[in-house]
Amino acid sequence: MNPDQPIDIDALKAQVDAEIAARLLIEADYARYIQRRGFCIGDLKLLVPLDSTSEVLEMPPLFRLPGAPAGVRGLANRHGRVVPVMDLSVLFEMSPDRPANSWLLICGRGDEAVGIAIDGLPERKSFVQEDEVGLSEVEHPIASYARAAYRDGQDIWIDIDTNEFFGKVFHVETDAV
Repeated sequence: MNPDQPIDIDALKAQVDAEIAARLLIEADYARYIQRRGFCIGDLKLLVPLDSTSEVLEMPPLFRLPGAPAGVRGLANRHGRVVPVMDLSVLFEMSPDRPANSWLLICGRGDEAVGIAIDGLPERKSFVQEDEVGLSEVEHPIASYARAAYRDGQDIWIDIDTNEFFGKVFHVETDAV
């Protein structure tokens, strides 16, 4: 740029206004969607907020925990921390058929972390408000821990409240899982 050349303020303002308008359109479009992380356990399709999960890995060795609540499969060592691992198929007495390669989805971080045994890699799911169905249509006991449920084709995905769910299973008060 030549320092002697005058700056066209109107052109600069128009460029900035166009960039701001483009960003606002992108943000408005993004805000239309309900973004979640979806995963399956048998026929059960669950959702959690994207920011509530911290890690996905192949199922590590687990250590049994005598006297653990139903559905607690064991404990895993993750980065030097002990993480309880839930098996929702046991907790909700679902079909015991599990894939050979199950995965571990870690919800929460640090001492608040809880693992869930899942059947495959989780995926990002997007829904619009019109996809929401009434929780009364969900015929699964986990619905009592749901924030919402969404229809995707023939499937209903249940958006679970991990704080309430883990607190009930472990009989503890949780702040931010």
